[in-house]
Amino acid sequence: MNTTPSTTPTPETGENTPLMGRKERRAIKKSALKTMKRHYGLLILLALIAIMLGSEFSGGALFLHATHTELPGHAGQPESFDTARYSDPGSEVFRDIAMGNVIEGIELSDELQALYENSGGGALGHTEGFLASTIGTVTSGHLYVKVLQAIFTITRSPTLSVVLFVILAALLYSFVFVLVREPYTVIVRRMYQECRLYEKVPFHHILHVKHARRWVRVSLTVIWADFLYALWFFTIAGAFIKRYSYYLVPYIAAENPDIDPREAVALSRRMMDGHKMECFKLELTFLGWLALGFASFGVINIFFYAPYKLSAMAEYYARVRQQAIEAGIPGTEALDDTFLFEKAEPRLLRETYRDSAKEMEELDKYEIELTGVKRFFAENMALWMGTMEAKERYQEVENRKYRVRGDMEQAGGLAYPDRLNPRLREVPLVERIQTNFIRCYTLWNLGLMFFLFAMIGWLWEVILFIIQTGELVNRGSLHGPWIPIYGAGGALILIVLCRLRTKPLAEFFGIATLCGFVEYLTSYIMEATTGMRWWDYSNYFLNLDGRICAEGLFAFAVLGSALVYFLGPVLDTLLMRVNNRLVRTMTICLAAAFIGDVIYTHFHPHTGKGITDMGEAPDPEIFASLPDPLYRK
Repeated sequence: MNTTPSTTPTPETGENTPLMGRKERRAIKKSALKTMKRHYGLLILLALIAIMLGSEFSGGALFLHATHTELPGHAGQPESFDTARYSDPGSEVFRDIAMGNVIEGIELSDELQALYENSGGGALGHTEGFLASTIGTVTSGHLYVKVLQAIFTITRSPTLSVVLFVILAALLYSFVFVLVREPYTVIVRRMYQECRLYEKVPFHHILHVKHARRWVRVSLTVIWADFLYALWFFTIAGAFIKRYSYYLVPYIAAENPDIDPREAVALSRRMMDGHKMECFKLELTFLGWLALGFASFGVINIFFYAPYKLSAMAEYYARVRQQAIEAGIPGTEALDDTFLFEKAEPRLLRETYRDSAKEMEELDKYEIELTGVKRFFAENMALWMGTMEAKERYQEVENRKYRVRGDMEQAGGLAYPDRLNPRLREVPLVERIQTNFIRCYTLWNLGLMFFLFAMIGWLWEVILFIIQTGELVNRGSLHGPWIPIYGAGGALILIVLCRLRTKPLAEFFGIATLCGFVEYLTSYIMEATTGMRWWDYSNYFLNLDGRICAEGLFAFAVLGSALVYFLGPVLDTLLMRVNNRLVRTMTICLAAAFIGDVIYTHFHPHTGKGITDMGEAPDPEIFASLPDPLYRK
């Protein structure tokens, strides 16, 4: 078969643009595999976030939307759904509540939830756990009922509860859609472009759009393209053709977040003129992996298909972009982020980063002299034993060294050169610098942070239980407003894993491992000493002895990373501004109260529903007996 690329005339220039043949498609996919091999962990994380946000590959976890074959008929729906159909029957529950038919919505939710729990399927064969329960509550519409109950416990007004429920849902969806989901389609494409070309891709580059002060503009660009495509979707031909006409809009916005939304759409149309079919054929080559994704309930989609396809389409955009620039297509002058697609000349990089090279040579003279025990604790446990003035100086030097090393990676062509970015040049350097996360903590500050983390964990557990059951329960193994495992986990993350801070992915997996060890050991000791379990993950996906589970460790890793790179440094900075004597006094008082609580709990264990009783409390039947007509049939 002849695989020689054909050509198609470009209307704007009259020149011929070569189309891809099988050989070119293979070359693109081969390059994509090389990118995956070099940055697999980062690409998986980026793709997983996209799937969780629903911005891309919503079929990436098909079990999130699987519909049971015997769902009850409702509102004119047939008595059963096609087995192959993937939908969200919970939307019927939301519609009933929003329309004021609350009792009907609750009854339908109960039926759907019962079918989900009795199906034996759930998420990857499990019906318990955060992932599985979220799937069940959303799919069945149970989540909407729980939120309504939570609002009612505050307002005690049925009518006001429904009104607030609808307003809250609209605001939340709008916020996530406009400021999170849509911009992320642009963010993930830029990160994949960097991974395609460079050996080093700092994770904080995920905030490129924020650093360029173009977050809202990028969101409007993607939304405008979505709106136009939605209009075309009502026509059969338009639904197919316009998908590829607007295909490059997120890539264009990723390269130039300044571009006007209308111009981005127009430029995508011009660049894709004559390339729609080849893009369609390239996507067709991934159908086999998509089928395997269906067969594996989305597991292969998450861990291979999604990052593989995104890597390949990043290669494809680079090819189409180059052809458009060479053909002189109008508007391509907006594609000005040159070094996102080709490495800068070594001489230009040396000239641009000359000050960083000089600073690197001079950093040693600013370094704090630490010896013996002080150096050991500072470097290996992030604990400070000296004066506060020396602590601030030490942290400043260490963070400067970290930033300069990053500059030198850019100067060597290993990472994208931020200083040559057309947008970042306009932003003062001080505004682009990330949080000074390389720091040491005093024992007093760390002690106070332990109690703060424990209280935040308690508050989180209480709020989560209210949302799940509509009831207020004092969660945790102690009587006071703290859950020690949160405090201990947070403090240990800052101390034990301090050497991994400069490697975000290693830090992420290190946090998951450490938290898993702490949670498992805590569960074992508490059960051995009291004969009771305060949590049980036996029916959770990928659990170990019911003491830890994969999804819990993932949540700990996400929150722990936020602690290391943001919350911890911010809290330490605030506490450094507080009088040291006050910090010590607060820590001692809290420690005394905590020890007293531990002793009291030893003789009077804190048990009961929502604490040691791990069964989920049934939904309170508070609606049917209310006089408001919204809650009566």
